[in-house]
Formats: sequence, structure tokens, C-alpha cells
Amino acid sequence: MTTPTRAAGVREEPRSIFSPGVRSASVGATVLIAIFALEYIAVGAAMPTVAAALDGYHLYNMAFGATVAASVVGMIVGGWWSDRSGPRPVVLGGGAAFVAGLLVAGLATSMEVFVVGRGLQGLGSGLASVALYVVIAQRVPDALRPPVFSLLAAAWVLPGLAGPLLTGLVVEHLSWRWVFLGVAPGFLLALVVLRPALRATRPSSEAGHLRPGIIGWAVLAAVGVGLLNLAGERIQPWEYALGAVLLVLLAVAAHHLLPRGALALARGLPSVIGVRAALGASFVAAEAYLPLMLRDEHGYSPAQAGGVLAAASVTWALGSWFQGRAAPEGDRYRLMLAGVLGYAVVMAVLGVGVWGSWPGWVVIALYGLATFGVGVAYPNTSVLTLRLSSEQEVGRNSSALQVGEALASALALAATGVVFGLTYGTAPHAAFVGTLVVSVAVGLLSVLSAARARPARTASVGPAV
Repeated sequence: MTTPTRAAGVREEPRSIFSPGVRSASVGATVLIAIFALEYIAVGAAMPTVAAALDGYHLYNMAFGATVAASVVGMIVGGWWSDRSGPRPVVLGGGAAFVAGLLVAGLATSMEVFVVGRGLQGLGSGLASVALYVVIAQRVPDALRPPVFSLLAAAWVLPGLAGPLLTGLVVEHLSWRWVFLGVAPGFLLALVVLRPALRATRPSSEAGHLRPGIIGWAVLAAVGVGLLNLAGERIQPWEYALGAVLLVLLAVAAHHLLPRGALALARGLPSVIGVRAALGASFVAAEAYLPLMLRDEHGYSPAQAGGVLAAASVTWALGSWFQGRAAPEGDRYRLMLAGVLGYAVVMAVLGVGVWGSWPGWVVIALYGLATFGVGVAYPNTSVLTLRLSSEQEVGRNSSALQVGEALASALALAATGVVFGLTYGTAPHAAFVGTLVVSVAVGLLSVLSAARARPARTASVGPAV
């Protein structure tokens, strides 16, 4: 009697992220994230030219703030919609909004219209990015998710290295409008690659209803993010009072939009989301001012100062590759804690280096080393969120993961904006040190969150939506 090596009709488990059953999801998601990354980096490089061409310096900050604010609404709606109808219509709807935003921005004749286009881009990317998590949850086995999220991190490397140069060439030899109009075909290519994975996705059989009040809280959070972006660098006393009111409103909105216990760093999923929020806010706050510091204090050209961002892109990808190579049965909580702890320690050293006026190349090297820790920890927040979510919660919890990061980043940027605005005019060196103090403080919060991320018992913690 012979024993069959494989039962008839039993599908073999995929062994690689490029296996036929997984390839469309992993490669398609990577292409889509690369498109978002290229647009994010290109807009930052092109904005001075756009503002000059449209006489729009009065809305310069809102060109960024509108994108972040609208993405919060997109993330909330996208999470519920993905659970309710499956991720396919969400990716398609988000793609339509994103492409429409590209066209509106690229054809804008005023800064006000341009800001509307940027808002549509944020809405579309918020919808699609959450839906991608659901696609990965449904189409990629748990053991292959770490390398998939590593691949998504690598999608930022090429845009981070080539994006500023490519944008400069486009702006100089064609027009700033092609920075937006030229991206739309790339998004259509991503949808073609994703098509097989999207066709195989499904809605959750137990998805709940979206309460109308949640949309209201999402809109309130979006408005708060936009106003903080406008007021973060102001110095008028009444604007600080407005900022304090906005902080309270954002805290209340976050209470309704994030999982129960997230603001108190309860064990399990709430603290995993806390790690992502604090970690993302910390490095965003640092990156906002490090290039300017290198220019002002070390005489670096814009291209040289941008080296700190290029180095961070490479080391982030290396850290993400490292965590993706860890054994599937390894302790992801411990790996995440090691990443955020390494990040916080090196950032503290970086703060000392900026205070002590260490050479610019040392600053770049230290920030690159710190960002390696981000690359290790960041993908694990995604892996653990999916692992701690039941099928009917994947969309909502993935939404909460990204909403928490967006809100925390807005708060951190507002805080650094206040510190910078108060001190840059009279003590520029102290201003740069102060922004790093904020970044390090928020980074330490990610360490506390990571220490509490392991659940006290095996349970899924659902969001309060």
C-alpha cells in the first residue's frame, strides 16, 4: 500500500512572495506603493515652483495639509468599505479619486484649485492604502507577510533616490504640471498587475455597519489636521489658543476612531497601533527639519542636504529586508521592540550631535542608522495588526493603524513647528535642537508602546467603530 504525498485537490502552500497565488498581491501592491511614494517625493521637490507659478505661497502648507487631512477620511471609509464589500471596489474607487486629483492638480490655474486636487489625491491614497492591507490579509499567508511588507518598504528606495533628480529634470525641461499628469499611467499599470489578486478577494461575512457619527469624527479629525498644518508655525497668542482647542478635539476624535484603549496604550493591538503612530510621527518630525539644518549650519547645497533623506530611504529598506529574513516562527514583538529601541537610542545620540555641532556627514550617518531601526519595527506593526485582527476586523484595524500614524504625525509636526517658529529667528541652532528633542520624546513613546504590545491573553481587540 502506498501513501500519497499530497491529497488530491489540496492546494500546495505558496513558498515565496512571487509564487503564482501570491505574486499579483505582492508585486501589485509594491507597484502601487511606489507610485504613491514617487508622487509624495516629487510634490515636495516641485512645490516651490508650483507656488511661484500659481502665486500660491499663502496656501503652501495647505498643499500638504489637504492631502493628509483628506487621507484620514479615506482611511476610515476605506477600512469599513473593504470589510463590507471587499477591497476590490475600494482600490478602484481610491484609484479613481487619486487619478482625478492628479488631473485637477496638473491642470490647475490657481492655488485654490491645486489644493482641491491635492485633497483628492489624499482621499484616494487613503482609500487604496487601507484596501491593500486587506488584499494582503486575504491573499498572502501569515508566514509570507513579513517579506511582503519588506518589499513595500523597498518600494520607497528608488523614488527616494531618483525622485528629486527626476522631478528637477521634468520641472526644468517640461513643466511642473507633468509631475502630476505623468503619474496617472503608472497607477493604471499598478491596477493591471493587481487585477488577479483583486478578483480573488471577498467581503467579510460579518462586517458591521458604519455608524454616521464615525464619518463626523473622521471629518473633524481631518479639519483639525488641516488647521494644525496652517497654524503650526504661527506665533500669535490667539493661534496657540486655537491650537490647544484643536488638540483637545483631535484627542476626542482619536478616541472614537482608534481601538478601545489606544490612547491609554492598552496591551495588544492598541499598543501596536501606538508603536506605529509614535514611530511615524517621530521620524516625520525629524525629516522636516534635518535638510534645512544641514543647509543652514553646514552650508550644504539642496542636493547634498537631501542626502539625509536618500540615506534614510536605503537604510529603512535594509532594516525592512532584515526583518523580512527573520524566521516565520520568530518573536515579532521582540523584533519590533528591538527596532524602536535602537531607533530611539541613536536619535538621542543624533540630538547630542546636533547640539554639539558635529559634522554634517555624521548627522547623515546617524540618521541613517536610526532609520534602520524604523525599517525593522515598522513592517512588524503591519504584520502584528493583521495577526491580531479577526477576518471581519482587518479593514477597520488596518484603517486605525494608518489613521493613528496620520494624526500623531500632524501633532508632532505642529509641535516642532511651534518650537521652530519661536526660536529660529533669534537662535536658529536652538531651534534645530528643539525639533530633535520633540522627535526623540515621541520616539521614546514608541518604545513604551512596543513594551506593552504583547497581548496579556490571546484575544482580538476591535476598534470602537
